[in-house]
Amino acid sequence: MLRVFTLLTLFFAVVVSGAYAQQTVSGKVFGELNDPLPGVSVVIAGTTQGTITDLNGEYKISVDGDSPSLMFSFIGYENQSVEVGGRSVVDITMVTDVKSLDEVVVTAFGVEQKKKALGYAVQQLDSKELMESQQSNVVNALQGRVAGVQINSSSGQPGSGSSIIIRGITSLNPSANNQPLIVVDGIVMSNATDVPDILPSSGSNAANSAEQGSSTNRMADINPNDIESLNVLKGAAAAALYGVRAANGAIIITTKSGKAGKTVVNFSATQGWDVLGNRPELQEKYREGRYGRLRFNSDGSPLRFQTQGPKVREGTEIYDNIENFFETGRRQEYNISAQGGTEQARFFTSIGRLDQSGITPESDWARTTFRLRGDITASDKLTIRSAISYTNSGGNKALSGDKSIMSSMSYMTNSFDVTDYINPDGSMKDYSDGIIDNPLYLAKYAKYTDDVNRISGNVGFNYKITPWLSADYTIGLDQYNDNRNRFMPPGLDGTSQTGGFIVDANIGRREINSNFLLTATVDLTEDLNASLTLGQQVIDINSRSTTRRGEGFLFSDFNDIDNTSNLFGSDNKSQYRQVGFFFDAKANYKGIVYLGVTGRNDISSSLSEENNSYFYPAVNLGLIFSEFLSSNQILSYGKVRASWAQVGKDAAPHLIGFTYSGASGFPFDGANGFRKSSVAGDVNLKPETTTSFEIGTDLRFINNRLSLDATYYVQNSTNMITNVPLSNSTGLSRYTTNAGEIENKGIELMLNAEVIKTSAFTWDMNMNWSKNEATVISVADGIDEIEVYNEGKSEIIYKLVPGGKVGDLYGNTMARTEDGQVIIGSDGFPQRATDPETGALAISKIGNAIPDFIAGWNNRISYKGISLSALLEWRKGGDVMDMALINGQRNGIWKDTERRFEDVIFAGVKNVGTAESPVYEDNDIVARLDDGGNTYRASWLAYVGENTLQDASWLRLRTVTLGYQLPSTLINKVGLTSARITFTGNNLFVNTPYKGYDPESNYFGSGSNIVGFTGMTVPGTKSYLVTLNLKF
Repeated sequence: MLRVFTLLTLFFAVVVSGAYAQQTVSGKVFGELNDPLPGVSVVIAGTTQGTITDLNGEYKISVDGDSPSLMFSFIGYENQSVEVGGRSVVDITMVTDVKSLDEVVVTAFGVEQKKKALGYAVQQLDSKELMESQQSNVVNALQGRVAGVQINSSSGQPGSGSSIIIRGITSLNPSANNQPLIVVDGIVMSNATDVPDILPSSGSNAANSAEQGSSTNRMADINPNDIESLNVLKGAAAAALYGVRAANGAIIITTKSGKAGKTVVNFSATQGWDVLGNRPELQEKYREGRYGRLRFNSDGSPLRFQTQGPKVREGTEIYDNIENFFETGRRQEYNISAQGGTEQARFFTSIGRLDQSGITPESDWARTTFRLRGDITASDKLTIRSAISYTNSGGNKALSGDKSIMSSMSYMTNSFDVTDYINPDGSMKDYSDGIIDNPLYLAKYAKYTDDVNRISGNVGFNYKITPWLSADYTIGLDQYNDNRNRFMPPGLDGTSQTGGFIVDANIGRREINSNFLLTATVDLTEDLNASLTLGQQVIDINSRSTTRRGEGFLFSDFNDIDNTSNLFGSDNKSQYRQVGFFFDAKANYKGIVYLGVTGRNDISSSLSEENNSYFYPAVNLGLIFSEFLSSNQILSYGKVRASWAQVGKDAAPHLIGFTYSGASGFPFDGANGFRKSSVAGDVNLKPETTTSFEIGTDLRFINNRLSLDATYYVQNSTNMITNVPLSNSTGLSRYTTNAGEIENKGIELMLNAEVIKTSAFTWDMNMNWSKNEATVISVADGIDEIEVYNEGKSEIIYKLVPGGKVGDLYGNTMARTEDGQVIIGSDGFPQRATDPETGALAISKIGNAIPDFIAGWNNRISYKGISLSALLEWRKGGDVMDMALINGQRNGIWKDTERRFEDVIFAGVKNVGTAESPVYEDNDIVARLDDGGNTYRASWLAYVGENTLQDASWLRLRTVTLGYQLPSTLINKVGLTSARITFTGNNLFVNTPYKGYDPESNYFGSGSNIVGFTGMTVPGTKSYLVTLNLKF
């Protein structure tokens, strides 16, 4: 009893003392202008207990203890901690959080400049943003994050290529380079997507060969973990100093460097899984055959590949061959780096290893990287820098196009199991009488491998000649060697003409850059300062491509070029040299008005002496108008900017005149023979010219916690280097000359906000939106249009027509009345539109492949050691044709072909008059589906272009990242200074009206400008990754 009494006494004592210690604190919060601030967060320090101020800036909160502290926080103001000290009333005045407006970005030739001094648009991503999505290809890390930039992925397999388009396509030539210049630590690096000829010399059964869809863009050789920052120079004025190679903009990458102090070691390990993303639905009602029978005809002619047979009987096993074929891809990546040094010498070094397997069997890609960078401060005047990197990458890829894995998948009937693919003797099980290969057999026995070795490096110095004059020099090398092997064994549909074939290809490229800059900076008056940079750049590029082909295997499974009976070969070499002289003059008045004027003269080896020297000027102006406004709490900073610039784009080597190649059958009787090309180039060829005008504004609100950047631009590309089609009577197929004009104009918006900022909780938001419209002003004289690509089967044609838009797709349509109603024929099926004069199919514009706009919305939330980020990407518009879907509809495997063997009345009108004087009434004619050969694909869908085009709009959850920073009190005990675990998901959700696989993949790969076609490439994936980062 005494023990109970004692416990009760202690309990009441605690309660009473606690009640006595509690007190209510109230007060009012003011801004710097003595105005009340509503919405201010008031939190008891060390807890989550808090409140916010009301409309009058007043608050009330209960606190415990003798001397608690209150944390006050509000957007645009510094966080303040105030000790209560026994007071019942605590009033405070918030202090403006003056965030620095002197954000530094890296511009041309690695020059760091304050962003406020620029008269053109530049956007910077730091290492944290680049690594959020854990992309192995740094190009894909830009998806949804940069206004005005479109990233196009070629497929979902490891090592697949991706392209970068800034502010639209600027060339009429489908093979022209429309991608930006890539500069790493001041040295240009190739981002080429090399596409060797890997078809056999005697041709292929492939109707549409698109092997470029399986090639890697060379920017994938860069380890994203080594990047410190990435700056996108979007307009011509931003990239003008780089001359003709930066007509499409530039991306400036700065790698990590050493810092003085204790050596810091970082280690990261990532484990990932890839699974198939969006997929089409398969029909399960009908099995293989045609005309509703298991065989073609009643006479017992052989089974083909169509799935247009009888209904599936109860108890018959049906296979989901999409589910059965694709695998779970896996990824392992390890990176370790060290950095440190003294004030005089600093270093950074890293080693990385990435291994990926794809969702298609036997596909993989690996990358090993090494980087070493050093900086030496030799004296107050001299600094020396150097860097070297090595990359080995490659793997086995699934080919794209007709006769590929994905092509075969679009034929695979549901009554055959894709995994039952091989006979006891090792040959392929053939379910289609030699028409279609089994995709799993293709994946396992038909190989396409690449092995790339790349080395790059640079050495340079900066010397301060006087306090106002400095010299800077850098020389750099970028060199790679790419070995490809394609092995196609006999017994496949794609090798029926050759008895198997092997292609060995070797691609080599070496580029040397030499950059010299002399910079003078002077104060002309107390309020006016200026700088002038004079520079020279020398570029030397050597390229080669060697291909050996062998056909007719002696041993079916031996991958060696000597295992063939017919050998063929080709060897191509080119050399290109460019010398550029440039100046960059800048002036600023009181840090309010900024003016920049640049000019560059390039001399190119790829043009004739009469046309190989050309000059391009640029000017930009910025005005910080907020300096003229009275201080206020709304607008913290305001700037308007404008720029005008001209840049060029010269020709690739060997475009002038004719080229000659070795002729087949030679040497003959000791004499060599050569074949003249069927394409000739204008000897007076000139560089293309792009003239750009840009205007924009940068606004910062609420003490820079909210910012808006807006840009409008117009750029006209003229004198484009174009392949003009010619009549066969000329003896040439095409003629390369200057012709045509394209105008790109668009809007870019960026909104950034620190929505919430307290000592424990932050919420940052970034939004971007961009729209580009490219108009074809003209093509070559005497030419009505340029046909870029004709699909053929469904009459989908991508062509450039004066007055039209880049990306316009043309095709056949349904016949319609003047008010748009579909005309139904006497057989009850919709009719195709024809030319009234010739009777041929009528071709008209049916869509456009370019998105109406692209937007990204990224949110980052952190609470103590936990962080969460989510990136949404929205593409509105953009029409595509899915070639795999066309095959699947024709062959009857997709869900939308289930409607069969029934009578239907198609919506539309019938003609009860004559052809000359039509009279239309509502259709009531009954049509029989799949009767007399009227299959789903071959009749009322009937290769009509408008029916095969799809809207590829999407809203996708591009990236979600959840991270946890382990407490320092825990990790310090084991010798760590930081430990973080991160969970990442990519493409977890895609909402699209598109019916096939993920519409993001481009059929023609990252090395082509052909747009509007997808399918026949490995589809996109969902990715799940977990990463551990340790710092020692």
